[in-house]
Amino acid sequence: MSLFTIVLAFIVLLAVGLLWFIVYYYANPVLDDPDGIAKIVGNCGDTMEIGLKLEDDKVVATHYWTNGCSFSKNCVAAAATLAKYKTIQELRKINMISIMDVTGQLPDTHLHCAQLAETTLQKSLDDFLQKQASKS
Repeated sequence: MSLFTIVLAFIVLLAVGLLWFIVYYYANPVLDDPDGIAKIVGNCGDTMEIGLKLEDDKVVATHYWTNGCSFSKNCVAAAATLAKYKTIQELRKINMISIMDVTGQLPDTHLHCAQLAETTLQKSLDDFLQKQASKS
């Protein structure tokens, strides 16, 4: 294998990684001053964060982040996607089963990822409601 081939492969790999990074962060921008936010560390050590922006008690925007595995990423993304355009009452109905309806069946060893995503979403809603109550 020539040096040129190695350098070309490195450049292509770098370009793919950079493109993924741009698309991922462009498609999932961090909310400035979210109305409700929660960052939870699960028993497995994964951390998930979900932020909510609400208008007229309806979610108009979300952001999510995790440092976990691909199962965690899929679950927190599903929870944030499910939350969009939902009312507070509809948000309360989102659980690990509805998250797994989006992600598909998870291995038994990763069911906790869906549960952590549910908990993070519900805690972000709790944060919003607590802020609303303190304003009153």
